[in-house]
Amino acid sequence: MLSLRRLQRFQWRPLVRLCSAELVHKDTFIEKLRNSFNEDERNHFVVPTFKKAMLFPDEIAVKDLNGEFTYFQLYITAKKLAIQISNFCGSASQSNVAFLCSTNALWIVIQWGCWISGQVAVPLEPNQAPDELLSQATDCKAKLLIGTPECEGITQDLATKLQTASIVLDHSFVPTSESVASTAMYAKQLVGLNGALIPESTLPNDYYANAPAMLLYTPGSSNGRNGVVLTHRNIEAQMRCLVTSWHLNASDSMLPLISMNRMHAAIGALLGVGGNILLQQKFDSHTAWSSLLGINSPSKQRVNIFLAMPIIYKRLIAEYDKMFAQDSRMVEYIVNHCRQKIRLMATAFGLLPESVFYRWREITGQNIYEYYGMLETGLVLGPTLEEQSPNSNTDYRPGTLGAPLVGVSARLVNSNGDQLVSCNSELLSAAETGTDLSEQKDLPKSTLLLNTVVGELEIAGNNLFPQKVSGTQPQKSLPEEDQQQPQHQPPEQQPQQQQQQQQQQQQQAEPAIEKYLKTGDICAYRNGSFHFLSKSTDVFNVGGYKIYGSEIKKALISHPGINDVAVLGIPNKLWGHRLGVICILSPDSDVDLETIKSYCYSQLPAHKRPTVFKTIVAK
Repeated sequence: MLSLRRLQRFQWRPLVRLCSAELVHKDTFIEKLRNSFNEDERNHFVVPTFKKAMLFPDEIAVKDLNGEFTYFQLYITAKKLAIQISNFCGSASQSNVAFLCSTNALWIVIQWGCWISGQVAVPLEPNQAPDELLSQATDCKAKLLIGTPECEGITQDLATKLQTASIVLDHSFVPTSESVASTAMYAKQLVGLNGALIPESTLPNDYYANAPAMLLYTPGSSNGRNGVVLTHRNIEAQMRCLVTSWHLNASDSMLPLISMNRMHAAIGALLGVGGNILLQQKFDSHTAWSSLLGINSPSKQRVNIFLAMPIIYKRLIAEYDKMFAQDSRMVEYIVNHCRQKIRLMATAFGLLPESVFYRWREITGQNIYEYYGMLETGLVLGPTLEEQSPNSNTDYRPGTLGAPLVGVSARLVNSNGDQLVSCNSELLSAAETGTDLSEQKDLPKSTLLLNTVVGELEIAGNNLFPQKVSGTQPQKSLPEEDQQQPQHQPPEQQPQQQQQQQQQQQQQAEPAIEKYLKTGDICAYRNGSFHFLSKSTDVFNVGGYKIYGSEIKKALISHPGINDVAVLGIPNKLWGHRLGVICILSPDSDVDLETIKSYCYSQLPAHKRPTVFKTIVAK
């Protein structure tokens, strides 16, 4: 609210009153707006994605089951929604607004609407159990619930139980592209302020420098309430990391088949540079193949970046074997198209079986690059693509997570917390246990360790300090200077304020304050790359052998009929643990326990074989 009061001191002058907007080309406004955003970023403010949407008004931003939507359509819709949100929550009150939405353009509209209003967006996964959704909505004290038609029932039910307001939003709320295409309409969304252009009726960029943006509920908590708050600066840093590492630009088109909660930074990164996103509300292997091959898609919207969970690649391989494998012309077309037109195929947040990796490379000629990340940090480890030939790494092997992405540091520590190896996107340093780290010198990134180092992974970077939530009250783990709300000063004091902010940025960049986040994952480091081994909670002692649960899981999920696997360590006085597995089978799978046991025994040595097998058929 302080930001709004400060801006009321200035004379706001809608540009449409200054000139005939139709006589001024839209590109003129866009260039002035771009200059204003660049100046704000030089002053270390944050320019949210919804504002950058104004730089690409007539370009297609999102295509979903209901149609295509330009950046300006999404912006106008989000702005209309923000008015309704502010009516319930107040402007810039930083209230938690929970929403349920499947994978479509309205997810982005709701997120932007919350941010324009100055609220915290709380996306809830619609496929969770109702009691989990209620627990999360209660825990965050949602002041407003927003749902889309496919989630209307659960939205209204939650609103009734929480005794809070609700909004149901559908695609009819989005204006047609023709109705908002004029230069006059665009100019009405801009105002002049001290000789610069800014979006009309939005909070200033210095507000977003420290304000909270999203509250995400992460997996791994027994009560479903393991929450983390990301600030706008956290999200901006995550997006900048991917823009640089993947060389994202306006010509890119992305098909993400991973949940929006996990991919929001990747989607925001591409929207921030003018690319377009293709969203599938419900996965269908035939539709996915059509999208990958650019069938019925304009050349500018043909997918060249594909992100999917490992299970998706398995299903696409099954569809390929069923529909295309016997047609030699189609086989040749697919491999040529994928090699020439798609520059990145990647996966994250799951284990990729080697059989899937090699079969996919045989089909498409492409590597499936594996990236490591957490819900609260975004993607932090993985291959950095070459701009000229992004997928030319024929030496890449499955299970390789690569090195830290731009702006990220990573290290392995032992059980005592002693650093074993550390590196970032520019420098590499290593230290053996018991070595005085002060005597170690930074080594070039190309320097390789001859021995494999195993330890618990910790990561650091300015996008990795979210606010951990315990109960309903956030506990801030940001440095103190990042926790302060922006102090709004008159114009004559702004240069001094900017200088102080620059000093704070320099202080934050000092290695002395770099803080590492524990991931709870065991990794190996060798030949300049990290390799995931297992979660620290999934390491079992079986007859004196240390067994990583992920190795058993990866072996079993390589079976075509098994969707997922849970590995259990059953306490045993004689052996330490007995290994048990629960296999989640595909609905159309006809495998039985004996088949699973035989397959498992053919993939694993004797001391790693489970002795207890259970199956569940997926719905």
